[in-house]
Amino acid sequence: MIKNFIKRLSKSKSPLSAGVYFFKDRRGRVLYIGKAAKLKHRLSSYRRNIDPRIGQMLKTAVDLDWQETGSEIEALILESQLIKKHRPPFNIMLRDDKQYFFVGITKEKFPKIFLTHQPPGLSKSAIHPLENSRAKSRGSRVGSMADLPKVNYIGPFTEGSSLKSTLKLLKKVFPFCTCKQKHHRYCLNYHIGNCLGFCCLKNNSDRSVGAAEIKHYQKNIKAVRDVLSEKRTSVLKNIEKEMNASAKKHNFEKAIELRGKIVQLQRVFENARIIKELTGRKKVLEELKKYLRLPVLPERIEGYDISNIQGQFATGSMIVFTNGQPDKNEYRKFKIRTVSPDQGSDVAMLKEMLIRRFNHPEWQFPDLIVIDGGKGQLSTALSTVPNKTQVLALAKDNKHTGSHIYQPNKKEATPLKDLPVSVKNLILFVDSEAHRFAITYYRKLHRRNI
Repeated sequence: MIKNFIKRLSKSKSPLSAGVYFFKDRRGRVLYIGKAAKLKHRLSSYRRNIDPRIGQMLKTAVDLDWQETGSEIEALILESQLIKKHRPPFNIMLRDDKQYFFVGITKEKFPKIFLTHQPPGLSKSAIHPLENSRAKSRGSRVGSMADLPKVNYIGPFTEGSSLKSTLKLLKKVFPFCTCKQKHHRYCLNYHIGNCLGFCCLKNNSDRSVGAAEIKHYQKNIKAVRDVLSEKRTSVLKNIEKEMNASAKKHNFEKAIELRGKIVQLQRVFENARIIKELTGRKKVLEELKKYLRLPVLPERIEGYDISNIQGQFATGSMIVFTNGQPDKNEYRKFKIRTVSPDQGSDVAMLKEMLIRRFNHPEWQFPDLIVIDGGKGQLSTALSTVPNKTQVLALAKDNKHTGSHIYQPNKKEATPLKDLPVSVKNLILFVDSEAHRFAITYYRKLHRRNI
């Protein structure tokens, strides 16, 4: 019944613009909320549904409605607000294998903004996971909660890549600090206009950071928070009001700067193709999901490799592919600590690295992990990573002609040559990038100790 309804809509009524759509039951209760860059195309895709959980939702739904937006960014933010308001049952069911995303904003003099999954027992005032993790890694005792910055969370958001792009665009309009540590010199982001500079300097009090600078920074944070909370109109009105006031005071330089902010912010929302998913990359990910029978589309793939010679200067690497492409800002390196040279087992080193990696709840969880190795490495990974995390191990020969993939719950390995070329190349790319990153770090440590 609902499929026929979607068919009629896709032919005549449903718009080509971005927006949010709602499936409803007989009582008018919202069952599921989704967003789309093009509503018509997204709604048409439900006619080709294969996922049994979506099928269950379609059997329950008897009505369909939508709300157009000016851009994909607006659709992302509106979807977040509506999910929080209506708590649709099928949004929870269809994401039981993957957490939602939240934007955390710390409550301190120079607040930080970060992307995270929902922490256990999330509240409006929670310990900043970055600070908590650093305290653990230093082996220090966490004191009273008052010693750590509190965090306000905005969300839930369904898609991490779109949210990252949105924050990146907003940072250009309203600069804020993303430095992990304070430093003596101005950071690169300051020099390219993406940071106010004084917020991440050591001893910034000595550099005459006054109330005006602090207010400016906090005003930027409030603007980002308001945009993500669907208060776009009020943000634009406030900037326009400030621009007019500056012009009346003949502060034309300030007025021109504020007018530029208005233009930038309008472009962020009016350009419906700012956040776009490249169809070629998505197709490869869909093929990877299909041929390896993965439960979710592997939007975030993590690759791991160990580099050492008889245990000396042993290092590990974690590389990340986001939507099929290397995401080098997410790369991490590990100096092996607990496995001594005479115990130089790659399997033991891999276990240490994975334990340390998953002690960072603030790092986005992967949809797929690629391990360099065979059955031993696969078993170690499965005993270490959280449940439902998909893992495969790549056992390769020198020419890759006899390479195989080992997966859980599969008795036989899958020959790499049996996979589509695009899928095979992506897996090899992930593996080779992990190896390159590990060997680069190993050589750096080795040179230090020569």
